[in-house]
Amino acid sequence: MHPQTPGLRGHVGVCTFPAYAHIAPAVPMMAELVRRGHRVTCFVTERFTELVRGSGAEAVVYPSRFPWANGPTGSALENILAFFEEGLAPLETAVARFDGDRPDVLAHDLAASEGARLLARAWDVPVLQLCPTIASGPGFSMSERQNREVTGPEPDPIDPHDPAIAEFVERRGRLLDAHRIDGSPLDGFGAEHGDNIVFLPKEFQPAAETFDDRFSFIGPCLAETSADPSDDPSDAAAPDPGGWRPPEGRKVVLLSLGSSYTPDQAAFLRFCVEALADSPWHLVVTLGHRVTADELGPLPAHVETHQWLRHPEVLRHAAAFITHAGMGSVMESLAHGVPMVLVPYHIDQRVIARQAAGLDLGRALMRESADPAALRAAVEEVATAPRIAAAVAAMRRHVHEAGGASRGADVVERLMRGPGRPRTHHAPPKEVTHP
Repeated sequence: MHPQTPGLRGHVGVCTFPAYAHIAPAVPMMAELVRRGHRVTCFVTERFTELVRGSGAEAVVYPSRFPWANGPTGSALENILAFFEEGLAPLETAVARFDGDRPDVLAHDLAASEGARLLARAWDVPVLQLCPTIASGPGFSMSERQNREVTGPEPDPIDPHDPAIAEFVERRGRLLDAHRIDGSPLDGFGAEHGDNIVFLPKEFQPAAETFDDRFSFIGPCLAETSADPSDDPSDAAAPDPGGWRPPEGRKVVLLSLGSSYTPDQAAFLRFCVEALADSPWHLVVTLGHRVTADELGPLPAHVETHQWLRHPEVLRHAAAFITHAGMGSVMESLAHGVPMVLVPYHIDQRVIARQAAGLDLGRALMRESADPAALRAAVEEVATAPRIAAAVAAMRRHVHEAGGASRGADVVERLMRGPGRPRTHHAPPKEVTHP
């Protein structure tokens, strides 16, 4: 238990991006701040209000037009402008909510930065970037690495004179003028110009040695992992917090492709089920809200499907996890000491998958080249190879030692106390990733 900092009761503002994978990592940290006696005001879209309120934070709904269901699907320019629009979307609501009650710290998701940074500059309060994925900094660019993973045709070049750009600039100008906010460009670019909380251990970060103390790698804030990483997550005799139980006589493999949109998701799940149909594994499949069990067709007796299931209930018994390589799923798997077969689709997931495989935490299979034999072999390898088991065990220790929600709250409190570091409000790079 972390004691409340004597005499310090602050107000923290948080601007989020409307995707579960962006909001969920910060919720336990907000809960820890509330537990320590601070007030947290979090700006969210309507569908995430209950998630945020569960932390004890105040959830303030702001109007968003971001295409969260399937992600941006327009032209390259339309997609980029959707992210820029979302970065400004909470601004007007935040100005109204903070009238006479300004925060001591403004935190923002890396994909929703401009509004928060403009307000931080206008009000002279510290600003903090929250990074739910691999971080960009002096020695590594996530955008550049994602560009290497583009497999489709090159997008049409963006015309700087496109009327859509002029319309956005005009709307932005009117918004800032209406609230008397300085609309001049934020000085400097790059996350290295301010403080950052990164929700992964530093040992997972590429080029980790190039990141200094402006980056706090606190690991995932997972409430349902064992507090002792020496505990065996496959120990079926240990108390289970949920209702799921493993079958007798078969080792368990979890299969999930996450909640973000991918084309032909049901078809790829069927491919995985068919590839492992004659295997010795018991396969647990979680479908989410995009696929139904009927779409998978008849299933072997050793395959079970669930629309929703708390993954920790399965991971603590699992020998392997077939995952889309979203950072939340990867960190959850490592926190339970489970090796992975990583089957990414989106470009950020491909970067994460290659990093995990490069660290011997699993094996990456790109969907465009996967075949049944390769999937079966990958599952067998990650579940049995001693070097993978050793690498996963070491990373599990790093995950638990990174500090999680408590360390994140420490970082926020340090910024409240100021002026330990100059209050710079420079804009980070726009890391355009699929939600």
